[in-house]
Amino acid sequence: MSYNAKNYTEQGGEKTVIGGTLEIKEGTSVTGLTSTAAPASETALGGVKATAKSVGDTVEVKIGTDAKLYVPAYPIMPEMPVAANQTDSEATTIAGLVTDFNALLAKLKSAGLMAADEE
Repeated sequence: MSYNAKNYTEQGGEKTVIGGTLEIKEGTSVTGLTSTAAPASETALGGVKATAKSVGDTVEVKIGTDAKLYVPAYPIMPEMPVAANQTDSEATTIAGLVTDFNALLAKLKSAGLMAADEE
């Protein structure tokens, strides 16, 4: 009786043939793996191809003369505006609290942290 396996290691262990599915479980590491994929060029992406999750997830990239893919650095956010200080309210009436609260709203709007009132 004979049996032909899709996956086998040749005599001496120098070559392993995977004829079925190779499943690599989480936590597994692979060492010494090299790629035979063509390098990237101005017209073709080499190596691994990946699709964006959605249109908004794409970024402009460039392929260097060294055939490497370059992605721009994450943009630095502009400094957040700071509103003028509003002292703690010491109001003892609702009218006084309304005055202090309106002063706070005015400072937020002036600093650009809140949209101005519609006119």
